[in-house]
Amino acid sequence: MPTSLREVAVAAGVSLSTASRVFTNAATVSPEIRERVLAASEELRYRPRARVPRQETQALRNLIFLVRVHNRAGLAAMLGDFYGYVLQGVEAECRRQRVSMRFALDDDSLLESQLERLEPPGDSGILLVGPFTAADVATVQRFGYPLVLLNNVVEQPVDAVLPDYFLGAQLAVRHLLAAGHRRIAYLHGRDRYTTRLRQQGYETALREAGITPDPQWLVSSSMSPQAAREAVVELLRRDTGCTALFCVNDVSAYGALLALADEGLIPGADFSLVGFDDVDLSALTTTSLTTIHVPKLEMGALAVRRLQERAADADGPIQRVLLGVHLVARETVCVPTQATMRSRARAQETQARQQPSGGGAQPEGLDGLAVGASDLRNAIVRE
Repeated sequence: MPTSLREVAVAAGVSLSTASRVFTNAATVSPEIRERVLAASEELRYRPRARVPRQETQALRNLIFLVRVHNRAGLAAMLGDFYGYVLQGVEAECRRQRVSMRFALDDDSLLESQLERLEPPGDSGILLVGPFTAADVATVQRFGYPLVLLNNVVEQPVDAVLPDYFLGAQLAVRHLLAAGHRRIAYLHGRDRYTTRLRQQGYETALREAGITPDPQWLVSSSMSPQAAREAVVELLRRDTGCTALFCVNDVSAYGALLALADEGLIPGADFSLVGFDDVDLSALTTTSLTTIHVPKLEMGALAVRRLQERAADADGPIQRVLLGVHLVARETVCVPTQATMRSRARAQETQARQQPSGGGAQPEGLDGLAVGASDLRNAIVRE
């Protein structure tokens, strides 16, 4: 089996990135280190891959769009409405810059072996897409690749491009406050940095209005529409007095729309709802969803530009690029006066129906009043 660059780095007692810089003739490597690496490579009979000469102004020639997926639903998300547009933005910018692009899938238990199969660092860089952790980022950095996180942030300093989730949550809650709502629930997903940003924006907007956030208003759910539906039904049956709900993304908002239908509530008349992302289906539900627009094409293009800059200047300042977002007002927000009375009355009716009554037929479900079931089957799961 041919000797790998990693074996050369170990033999020379240097990092993989340092060994890579020796073979790309980087000026930042000291003569002593260069001599050690070259001696180790000769002893191990290492043969570096031939590289295409690059222009002085362009350090990045190959881009690897590395996506973490855990299951088929995760893969569907990568090919769906949100990341589908992000990927279009990446592809368009790669074509403009004449950068070759490769799409790679990763499982969290196979990252290191995946990296060993990729093009070697030097004129290649990686966009990390999905729930990569700080440990994953450290692994990629050990291999010597320039990298940018796309729609994600980790603890250590590394370039990232993502929407301004904090501002978006503020805009959503301020819109509900302007309609007169004072008790606003928040439906969130797994504890990740981006979901925490949205919760911070939600709580900040409430405090700006003189409202102390109540822990009872926080609703936890996985991001499948069915899980969100069940969580919101449970919220509506509790005596929280909430008249509005801010959802971590549009997919969870679809589940919330079904939950409202389950409880006999009409979105935009009995209860208010705001999503996040502005995916295509948001405008196509029976009651179109008020949401926060994310510039997905621009996010993909900016990530490529940032990766190009990082490849050209490995020691430059770290940048976290926040994209501007804005509210798209549609049909799911109403004033709360009548909504409060109706929602509480309907919640009481629902609780009464659940009491043992010695038989009797249950009312038929109201699935489909808020959003078509076929729409939900095609919904993507994303945080």
